Parts: sequence; structure tokens; C-alpha cells
Amino acid sequence: MAPSFFKILRDPSAARLSLPPDFVREYLKNNIPTGPIIISASGGHAWIVKIKNIGDHHYFTNGWKNVVKDIPLVYESFLIFRLVNPYTFDMTIFRKNGCEQILPPKSEDDDVEDVSGEFENVVDEDDHVVDEDHDDDCYVDDDPFFVMTFTKSHIRRLRFPGKFAEWAGINGEGTMRVKNLDGVEWVTEVKLDTSFKAKRYLLSSGWRSFWRGNNLSQGDECVFKFIRSERKLLLAKVTKKKPKKHHGY
Repeated sequence: MAPSFFKILRDPSAARLSLPPDFVREYLKNNIPTGPIIISASGGHAWIVKIKNIGDHHYFTNGWKNVVKDIPLVYESFLIFRLVNPYTFDMTIFRKNGCEQILPPKSEDDDVEDVSGEFENVVDEDDHVVDEDHDDDCYVDDDPFFVMTFTKSHIRRLRFPGKFAEWAGINGEGTMRVKNLDGVEWVTEVKLDTSFKAKRYLLSSGWRSFWRGNNLSQGDECVFKFIRSERKLLLAKVTKKKPKKHHGY
């Protein structure tokens, strides 16, 4: 069972939320991520925040206000956080009446939650790529990441957003190891994408094997993080596309 803790929201206007010190000591110890982490909730919703040590406590910050605003959370919302992996907390929300608050499913037309430093690639029917780079925080001292919803074209290749390649220091062709949260690694080839006027890089050879090995599919929303200390790309989170319901007659 995943370790967990609960919080009762006392100040919805606060820009941060404290973590219980005993939880941090027992389950995070010296393994507190320095870069962005993910808070996920029902309905396929997810937000990027950071854990910061302020004074004698650790807090969810740099994006926590977006969590409160988007749901929205209110005074005395009862929250349970489960530590799924070192980069992800799953959040369950209860109302004052004791009933769980189920968030409406995130539609394909929804914008990605506007959090500091986050961006995603949007691929249209002609497979032209439009980047929406948010440069509020480039995570100069931390591990860069990006969020991407897979389309048919991603079966063959993974194209990096321009800012991500810059932050990760990808400036030439070569090889890159890509791993999942189980630590299984695949060797892929980094190629220069010549279909753009600006320098763009993508993963080609080896990517399809990674795709199959992790049961990825069109419509999946994934978070990739570049671990600078290892020079490896981590598949940090996968939100599977929910199958469409078929109504009988």
C-alpha cells in the first residue's frame, strides 16, 4: 500500500501547503525531488508543483495555487495524498459532508493546467507541431520536463519541444537512454529534425521499442523528465486515455 497523509485545508488563499514532518522523515528522507513533481486527481487531472524546504517544514509550492483554483478547493476541504512514486502524489478530495469529490473527466479540449515552467506539444491533423512554451521558470538548477498527449505520429518518433531540448542541453545527434519508473532502460537515437527552421531534436531508432515495452497508445498523456545527473530521460507519469463508452440499443 502506498504511504499517505491527509490535510484539512485551512487557508485556500495560501500559495503553499505543508507536508507532515513525520511523513517527510519516514518516506521521503533524503530523497526529496529537487525538480517538479506531479499531483494527480480523479478525472485525469494533473498539476505540476515543487516541494520546497521553508524553515522547519516542507511544502507543496510553485503551482499549488493552480490546484486550489482549478478544482476549486475550499475551506476545510479534506485531502488525502498517496505517494505513488518519488515524482507523483495521487490526491483524493472529500467535501465537508464526508463524500468524495469526483472531478469531471478532463476533455481533450481542456487546456493543460497553467503551471510554472510547463508546456505541451499540440499536434494537429497535418502533423504540424505548435509549441506552447511557458518561460516563467526554466528550472535552471532542476530537471526539465514536458507533458505530451500522444498521437499516431508518436508511434514512430518522439519530438522534443524546443525549450526542453535547450534546458536539457541536447545540442547534437547521438544516443539517449530512456527509462521507466521500474528502472528498465532502452537505448534510443537522437536525431536532428530537419523539418523545422529552428533546431529541433527527436528520438527515432529505439523509440518504437520503448513505446511497445511500456504499452503506450494514442491519447495517453505522458510526463517526461530529463534526469541531468544521469543524462537519461524518465517516463515519470502516464495517464491512460479512457475508452469511449458504447451505448447499446
